[in-house]
Amino acid sequence: MTTTCFPQLISDDLPLHKGARTLDQCKCYSTDRYDNTEKLVAEVEVLTCDCLWRICQREAERIVAPGGLLIADPIARNRRINAAYAALWKTDNRFEWAGLAAFASKQVGCGLLHAAIGMEQINRTQDELEMLERNPWVPLGAKIGSAGARGGMESAEVSLKYVFDMLALGNTALFLDIYPLHMFYKKRGIEEMKKCMGKREKIYGHPKFPVLWTIQEKVRFGFRFAEIIPAFEAIEAGDIFKSVDLLARHEQKNILQPAIYEDFLMRSLLQGNQVASSFAYVTNFSTRLEQPVQLTLANQCAPLPDGRSIEFSKNGFANLANLDERMPFVLRAAKQFHNLLRSGNRQVIEQSIHEISSGQATR
Repeated sequence: MTTTCFPQLISDDLPLHKGARTLDQCKCYSTDRYDNTEKLVAEVEVLTCDCLWRICQREAERIVAPGGLLIADPIARNRRINAAYAALWKTDNRFEWAGLAAFASKQVGCGLLHAAIGMEQINRTQDELEMLERNPWVPLGAKIGSAGARGGMESAEVSLKYVFDMLALGNTALFLDIYPLHMFYKKRGIEEMKKCMGKREKIYGHPKFPVLWTIQEKVRFGFRFAEIIPAFEAIEAGDIFKSVDLLARHEQKNILQPAIYEDFLMRSLLQGNQVASSFAYVTNFSTRLEQPVQLTLANQCAPLPDGRSIEFSKNGFANLANLDERMPFVLRAAKQFHNLLRSGNRQVIEQSIHEISSGQATR
């Protein structure tokens, strides 16, 4: 699978707020005036800010919803998102947030895979327990015990499914918010972006051209959050890490916090995972359902001992859903990525991003 970043479009060469055609190319017709005289009218196509935002949004939607239908499998959708982020960085190395996002989104994919495998294991165990309960030669006490265990398994499966769905929701929503921002900036530049930023939210709710955005009740589509323009101004000025910092704060505070981390059940499940992961670290006993929160700057899920893996916390009381606790972890990963790109390890990082951009499955 190859992701092409930013296709060449007719709108690329058209000026903003000016006629897209010369007068002799326009459709002309006569119309009656109130004073019973005729007036010649010409239909002039004008490129507007909302039109540009709709074009950028459409390109993002084509990645996750080709043909207008959202890719049903969140794992397959996640791989396309990962590849698109990686392609952004390869298109323009100043888009360092996108390079980091390729790894962060890949790590979300690891969470999706972990949850999917966990649900499969639970289903197999439930089937085995059900067969045990139906066996007439099994003592009643054992059957009662297996029925209780099956109930616990069902509860665990529901929890894993909820985490799976919420991870997929956040992954897709963030992509649909931030990919069009990079596309607009790359196509039109910072000045037009500043002129048009306030118009983006107006494309939501159009009856003929609906926007794919399922979290409107939690996050207002296209809102001009304070971090966005300064982030792209920093890119323009060459202050790359400042842009990464600002975009990281935007993604975490403005999109992911209200979309998934303020959900009561998700917060509870994340806390339970943190406690279980800490317990497994201390005791070396694992249920195999918990998963330590970490980011590995490679196309794999397992942590690496060479400085490319950043862990959230081993403290069982650490709270990933708390923005003030999560941001230091995100910025540590951002700093490590920034430093690796400027060290002798750049080639290793570039190879991993190439693997992600070409859609190679996570190892």
